[in-house]
Amino acid sequence: MKEVTAGEIAGVSLFEGLPAEDLAALAVVATRRRLADGEVLFAQGQPARTLHVVVAGGLVLRAEADGRSVIVESLRPGDLVGWSAMREGAVTLSGARATGATEVIAIPVDTIVDLAAGGSRESARLIRRIVGLAARHLEASWDQLLQAGGSEGVISGG
Repeated sequence: MKEVTAGEIAGVSLFEGLPAEDLAALAVVATRRRLADGEVLFAQGQPARTLHVVVAGGLVLRAEADGRSVIVESLRPGDLVGWSAMREGAVTLSGARATGATEVIAIPVDTIVDLAAGGSRESARLIRRIVGLAARHLEASWDQLLQAGGSEGVISGG
């Protein structure tokens, strides 16, 4: 299978503008994976240690609880999944299944965290982007809660 290049990593919004040596470090540990339609990338509740970038095709994220199953998000090329694996003790919050022939790039989060901890200007930019990614997901969850309507209740989460 074709190796992941630093150029491909540079095209991922999270890593855009990082120095060439950082992009090369990410490319060395990254792997490419192809999935058939319906194939599972990961199941809910598994240890999470990888950030995935959708290169082609798509993924559907589905969460299950109390016998109910809900589609959380549909991802397409350029989208990221697994960013929350950067927290301690992370497990996958949903399962991911391919929609059509799909290709992803998998990057171990330990390498991303090491780069973010480097103390450079680029490290600080990477941290801000990671926090921004988390904030966008929190805002999307907030919007979903507001759209769900229903009776008034207490919402906490950030």
